[in-house]
Amino acid sequence: MIGQRRKPHLGGRRAIIWGIPGFWARAIMNQPQMSAMISDQDEDMLSYMISLEVQELGHPRHRCKLMFFFRNNSYFWNDMIIKEYHLSIAGYRASRSTPVQWFWDYEQGAPRRRQDTTSLNFLNWLSDHNCPGSNRIAEIIGEGLWPNPLHYYPSEEGPPGQTQR
Repeated sequence: MIGQRRKPHLGGRRAIIWGIPGFWARAIMNQPQMSAMISDQDEDMLSYMISLEVQELGHPRHRCKLMFFFRNNSYFWNDMIIKEYHLSIAGYRASRSTPVQWFWDYEQGAPRRRQDTTSLNFLNWLSDHNCPGSNRIAEIIGEGLWPNPLHYYPSEEGPPGQTQR
């Protein structure tokens, strides 16, 4: 199974990335399709993210589990939020999500703080199981960002995907 063969590679990659503060947040914010959906509030919330994991469940890939790990933050109690998707020819379809355990003071002000809760942004997607466009974000993360995060991580050479001459 491909997942088993990639396990040592992913373990080594995880160890390296763990030592780079803010790696996943920067990669998410630099992925072109994701960056268009990132609000200022998303940037702040992402600054608390310490890791991202994607697991393919079943063979061939029938389900995908996206796991987001957070340090203590001012938004929610969760240290991990999981979003599961079924995969089919039609694409990603949300199946389960960890309920976000908001801090009381944040939740009470959430309608004001979240700006437009009908728009697609990272925080709305992370906290709402039925957020419009949810499938597209899962696809971007599962098929673009996760397999090749260095492509979206800024380096001294310039913007992602480009090198200096």
